[in-house]
Parts: sequence; C-alpha cells; structure tokens
Amino acid sequence: MFLKTSGDAEAGKGQASRRSALFTAAMIPAAVLCRLVRPVASDVGLLTLGQRFDALAAQIDYGIDHGSDISWDTLEEFGRIEAELFAAPATTMEGLCAKARAGCWALLGDFDSADQSASGARMAFSIMRDLIRLHAPHLERPGALKKLVEEIVEGAQKKQNSS
Repeated sequence: MFLKTSGDAEAGKGQASRRSALFTAAMIPAAVLCRLVRPVASDVGLLTLGQRFDALAAQIDYGIDHGSDISWDTLEEFGRIEAELFAAPATTMEGLCAKARAGCWALLGDFDSADQSASGARMAFSIMRDLIRLHAPHLERPGALKKLVEEIVEGAQKKQNSS
C-alpha cells in the first residue's frame, strides 16, 4: 500500500523544494558540529537511531519533492524510529543533536511555529528531560504535577463538603 504525496504537482513541488532548501540550510551547521565530535559509547544506539531517522527523513523528503509514492512500511518504520528516539535518553551532546535534528525535521525547520507540532514538542521535552537529568537532576520531580492536581481536587472537595 502506498501514500501518494502529490496533489497538485506544481504546487507541491514548489513547497517541497523550499522546505528542503530551508531544512538543508538550517541543518548544515548542526550536522557538522554533531559529526566532528566522536560519540561516547553510551549514545551509540541513539546515534544509530538518529542516522536511520535522517535516512528515512531524506527518503520522505525526496518523495515529497518529486511527487513519488511513499510506502506505508517506510512511514511506519519512520514512526517507530521517531518513538525510539524520543524514548532513548541522551547522555552526550551528539545524542542531543540526534534528537534535535528529529525535532527540527518535525517542525520543518520552523522553530517559531513550535507550539503547533505535537511531535516537535515531544522531542523538545525529551531533550529538556535529558539535559536536566545530565546537569541538574535535583530539579526533576516525577509526579509533582499529578500530586498538585490531586491536592487541588481534594481541597475543592473539602470546601464543597463543608458548604
């Protein structure tokens, strides 16, 4: 089964070409930085996922740029890789770069519209989590929001019962 990515071939090609050009221009400095430093063994799996993500993203971009079909298998693998990247903790700058590239791709390189992308927001939170765990683990408070909501609900119920 295939997903046809082109509707109006001319309109689709124009948008995809601008998207690819902007993405490429935005990613060159990050890609150079991320590849200049040798990876630490603990992030090797994450870096492998990042390389696979980049390859699949390029394949999808090519399909969009050229109005080609993109197989459901490719899209499913892409989704799986993205989910694994999200879940894997980064312990090095290179690992964070792999996650950042995925988040950047999800946002089409447009960081100003970050609040409109669920995938980009998930990856941003994943990067933030990893940075806090690496450099300020004392700030992480698992379950704090849930506890706060429970306390608010309890307080509201007590107030309602006493009225």
